[in-house]
Amino acid sequence: MNAFAAPATESLEHKLIAKEKMSWDLAVKADAASYRALHAADFFTVSSGGVTDRVHSENSALDSNVAFQHCDLSDFSVKRLADNAVLITYHAKADGLDHGKAFMMDSFASSLWMRRHGTWLNVFYQATAAGK
Repeated sequence: MNAFAAPATESLEHKLIAKEKMSWDLAVKADAASYRALHAADFFTVSSGGVTDRVHSENSALDSNVAFQHCDLSDFSVKRLADNAVLITYHAKADGLDHGKAFMMDSFASSLWMRRHGTWLNVFYQATAAGK
């Protein structure tokens, strides 16, 4: 094993976790251009409502009628699937207002990041409600 392999992997892990956290921050701040720039053209999400394409997923995440009051992302795990593919899983807890109604979210999330043309982009996001 190459003595330099571990730091490179750790660096990539930290970089992609930072991008995942940034994605949430940009959605909360409604910075649409920066948020969309993190997604591949074929980005999609999967939730209890089914499969959602990039446009509808991004529009939902940037909905001006949703305001987060608290957002906590924790328990990150990073799995390198290939040289150009990394799966990130984590726990997401948040609360706020959705169209004036209070909401609380507690879910397990996963994102697939792929390096395309030298840039790491999110191609897939999935969230599953945490069991009680």
